[in-house]
Amino acid sequence: MRFWNLKQGISILFIALTLCGLSACDDEAAHVSELNDMIAGINKKCPQMIDSETRLDSIHLRSNHTLSYYYTLVHVIKQNVDTQEFYTQLWPGILSGIRVSPEMQSLREQNINFEYQYRDRSNEFIYNFKISPKDYQLKKD
Repeated sequence: MRFWNLKQGISILFIALTLCGLSACDDEAAHVSELNDMIAGINKKCPQMIDSETRLDSIHLRSNHTLSYYYTLVHVIKQNVDTQEFYTQLWPGILSGIRVSPEMQSLREQNINFEYQYRDRSNEFIYNFKISPKDYQLKKD
């Protein structure tokens, strides 16, 4: 099973998140309010197909500065997924997108945690990626 098309969908979401002017927010309360407004706008369009295999069901901002994405793999059955292979194929693309995408800069600067939860077509849990600032911050020599 191939999952690398998900990288394109993830990139689209990164762009959508940051086009709302998050970098202009200086005040924490204003930032949270603007982020919640943006999330509400995206959630109104959900569920939304990201690629032929992946549907974004919703996004939520949790209290611990975690942006949680909830996905369904619409043609996948949990029993057919090798979770180690799933992790191996998706982790590098998710991490790279967060690390180097200019659209993600404001979220990186705010030390946002990210969570990507995947379920199968029957809503059975497959995998949950958790990405913290320590994962995506590039080390400077």
